[in-house]
Amino acid sequence: MKYHRRMATTDIEGAPPSSAPRIRVLLDARMATWTGVGRYTVGLARALAARDDIALSLVMANDVETPVPHESLERVYSARAHPFRLGGSLELSRIARHSGPDVMQCAHFLTPLPATHPLVVTVHDVSPLVIPGLMPFALRRAVYRRHVARAVRVADRILVDAAFTVGELTREFPAARGRITTVPIAADDFSAGPVPPLPSHLAALSGERYLLSMGSTRAHKDVPTLLHAFAELAPKNPDLRLVLVGTDDPGYLHAHLPANTPAAVRERIAFTDHVTDDELRALYAGATVFAFPSRYEGFGLPPLEAMALGAPVVVADAASLPEVVADAALLTPPGDAPALAASLERILGDPELRASLIAAGRARAGELTWDATADATAGVYREVMSTAATGARR
Repeated sequence: MKYHRRMATTDIEGAPPSSAPRIRVLLDARMATWTGVGRYTVGLARALAARDDIALSLVMANDVETPVPHESLERVYSARAHPFRLGGSLELSRIARHSGPDVMQCAHFLTPLPATHPLVVTVHDVSPLVIPGLMPFALRRAVYRRHVARAVRVADRILVDAAFTVGELTREFPAARGRITTVPIAADDFSAGPVPPLPSHLAALSGERYLLSMGSTRAHKDVPTLLHAFAELAPKNPDLRLVLVGTDDPGYLHAHLPANTPAAVRERIAFTDHVTDDELRALYAGATVFAFPSRYEGFGLPPLEAMALGAPVVVADAASLPEVVADAALLTPPGDAPALAASLERILGDPELRASLIAAGRARAGELTWDATADATAGVYREVMSTAATGARR
């Protein structure tokens, strides 16, 4: 199984001189096109590549283009094996030995075998181990646990997106204690993109009042609580609609709306099906309120994206979400539909509250940037290198 060095330069072209040697970083970006971890990988890679103190190399899945211009990178390696297979771990280790970085970072819990260089690993959450039914097959959970356990064992430092995950990770993997650093992630790259008019299949929403939420039907996302809240709100707000970003699961609304919900209310609830990033930005920007009732998130980017694009936000007071929104959103008890309905009604009926939440949300989103994420991550690299230099590496 081979890998290919697709581009090599001795320095970042056009980079201004730096008084200190740059840290040579090898970032595992094989999952850059995946949802979730891909957003993290791309945001971090772009911010690291823009820094004067980092010489960044990427490991990309074969035939996948880099998210960063080649001239901003030291090297790019192509990996052919699937990240979750043994061959993927072995291949990643071979690339690391060839590259010889000062620090290697894995943007997910999948690690090189063996780990031969100072290693930073990001663990975004442990949801498959703590959310019943999320990963129903025992064998898959066992494989997942084994991967995370190995990451905890071989990492010199573990990054998590929120302080909430520190407790989750150390409860499941006590060996991680004392080696975890919280580095929040960001949405400024997403929110900086174009906000076009809504496309034809969503154009009816233009100028309308609508609640926006994500339409994942996974149990911990708790869309049923939002459906019950909307059923309570709808009779008092006959012009209000509920828009769920995602693909409709046939029978889902029938199964989770209150049985006595009038047909006229049901007709005001719609899934968007797949949307592009441009369409999602437009939906955020036009929303009267963004509601996010999820009971479990390792971070929770949607509320941050919504705040950055000017939507007032209501979230469940659960998991990492209070950290993400700080004091810039309304919090409601998880699973409490009447409380969620009351919070939504407050925003709908109080223009001053809505305006203050919009302003606070934009300010909060402005505090969490990929530049800040990269700065904190680079600080971790320096600490890991210092530890390795003293011979105290694990």
